[in-house]
Amino acid sequence: MKKIFFAIALLFNILITTSNIHAQDAAPTYESLITMGDKEYNNSEYIKAKSYYQEALRLKQNDPVAKSKLDKAIQKIREQSEKETIFYEYIDDADILYENGEYEKALQTYNKALRLFPKDSYTLEQISTTTQKINDEKEKIASFNEFVSNGDRFMSQNKYTEATIQYKAAHELYPNNNSVNEKYVEAKKLKEEYDKQFTNFERLRKEAKEFTLRKKYQEAIDKYQEALRIFPNDSDTKETIASLTEMKIKSDKYNSKISTADSLYYEKSYNEAISFYKEALNILPNDIYSSDMIAKIEETLNSDEYKSLKKFLEELEEAKKLENKCEYENAITKYNSALKLNPTDEYTIQKIENLTDLIDKKNREAELITQYQTIIKYGDTSVSQEDYGKAIEYYNKAKEILPHRNEAHEKIKSTQRIIDEIEAQLALEKEKWGEYYISAMASAQDLMNSGDYQNAIKEYNKALKFKENDSDAIAGLNKATQLDNARLANLMAEYNKHISDADSQYNSNNLDKACEAYKKALALNTDETYPSEMIEKINKTFQDNKITVLINEATEISTEAKRFTFNSIDPKVRKNNYIIVKAKNIAENAVNINITYGNQNSTNGKLQVNLSNNQEFNDYIIKIGSQYKWFSENNTWIELTTENGNIEIELMEITKGN
Repeated sequence: MKKIFFAIALLFNILITTSNIHAQDAAPTYESLITMGDKEYNNSEYIKAKSYYQEALRLKQNDPVAKSKLDKAIQKIREQSEKETIFYEYIDDADILYENGEYEKALQTYNKALRLFPKDSYTLEQISTTTQKINDEKEKIASFNEFVSNGDRFMSQNKYTEATIQYKAAHELYPNNNSVNEKYVEAKKLKEEYDKQFTNFERLRKEAKEFTLRKKYQEAIDKYQEALRIFPNDSDTKETIASLTEMKIKSDKYNSKISTADSLYYEKSYNEAISFYKEALNILPNDIYSSDMIAKIEETLNSDEYKSLKKFLEELEEAKKLENKCEYENAITKYNSALKLNPTDEYTIQKIENLTDLIDKKNREAELITQYQTIIKYGDTSVSQEDYGKAIEYYNKAKEILPHRNEAHEKIKSTQRIIDEIEAQLALEKEKWGEYYISAMASAQDLMNSGDYQNAIKEYNKALKFKENDSDAIAGLNKATQLDNARLANLMAEYNKHISDADSQYNSNNLDKACEAYKKALALNTDETYPSEMIEKINKTFQDNKITVLINEATEISTEAKRFTFNSIDPKVRKNNYIIVKAKNIAENAVNINITYGNQNSTNGKLQVNLSNNQEFNDYIIKIGSQYKWFSENNTWIELTTENGNIEIELMEITKGN
């Protein structure tokens, strides 16, 4: 294409030059033509020089001087043409490298082109842009390394919040860097765990403080110890536990004395109660409650009422002694004797009621134990007679009578084990199970031979149902699982390779190559939705950025060219242009589409697309913007032809990427 363009330009220059020769002088002389030719030759205007020399030869045929100069001019024109061809090849190669993000290689190639034409504005501009890209990338890498280094340092110090911020900044610079992504995820995970632990730690400390205010020291200590298990090195929590432990010991001693003293006071054992209240005062010297109770008891002891109840109190003491010896019926008799001396005493009345209930309860429990033991014996007899179902019924009845006794529970379990063993033995003896096992094993082996490890695993598991713990089935299952895991690992490795390539192309805005790689990943059938989501995202980008529709109804394309025109596209977006084609092959063999483009009567470029031979409509994405003559020229038409057969196009449009 570049050669055609150069030939047209050459012809155009010759015509202009020839026209100028005649315009300058109606009858130029041989000498003036040679002089003008030399001037243009010295100014590197070889085409113009050639025209002057040709005119001189026309005036003076076979002149050796004019002929020699003409040969030199023609040689220079040929050299310049070859130079331009190489120049455009360098530019195209450099542009492709630039689009793919290979900036160092692109810069080297642009410099090669510049050495051919040092003043070319496009080359100079691209060198400047590429150099800036390289410098930006170096700064980006430096920032990335600094963020990662800071993140690693914070991680070593267990400062997960700070580490997360640094890794996130690095991740935003290079989203596809797996190493930093893993560090970022790990830091986030540790931060979330730490935040959760810290929240629980603070909650436990708050609850512990509330228990401390209510003087529930053991509950407070338990909460602080839970908190300490979260952060074992927290010195404040350790000190608080030590302090509370001392307070609890003191409080427990005090509460024990007070509890005993209060019980004795309620039982009217006043002298003993005073002794315990005094011991409580030794623990807490300023305890008002103990002091008040001692004063109250002393007042009672000195009262006339107490002196009049001396015989009652003596009877009461005797009753307590009998109760402590578990002589409950004798204790009731003695309490009744005391009650006659003081009929309204609530303590004595309550004691008589409590002991009466206790005796009734013991009598009822003795009856239940007798029933329980009798039913257990019936169950044991059924077991000896091998009537295991009946035995379980008896044991369940015994369990209902005394649920807290373990004997019935254990006998039910042991009897059920016997039943399970018998049923298992009967199942193994069934002939059909052996046949099913053989069939499942044969099917599994066939599937293994065909490489269908997933279904082979199902068959081996089926065989194990018919023959539990069978070594052959287990060995086959293990081998099938191992091979299937290897298959899945290889599949995922291939999938990840395609995804990595696709993501890289997508980030470089090569949406055609990205879409192709995502389709390869999707074709692996890994059940991952990411490739289809990205393909849909790319298609939406093309739809949102649609520039013009060339075909929107079924159109047959053959070897006869069909041209489609459009308005010239804004130069700012040409480099990012794509052609989207929805087509199917209606021939019986592979067919190629030839896509030619240009403006007016000038052809600027051509590319070829191979069509699938599946007789179905397929989408084809062509990045036409990467072609130099597409973005450098104001193209206004596209022509389609085919090779080896006809095709049908349902849709063709020009769009752009991000």
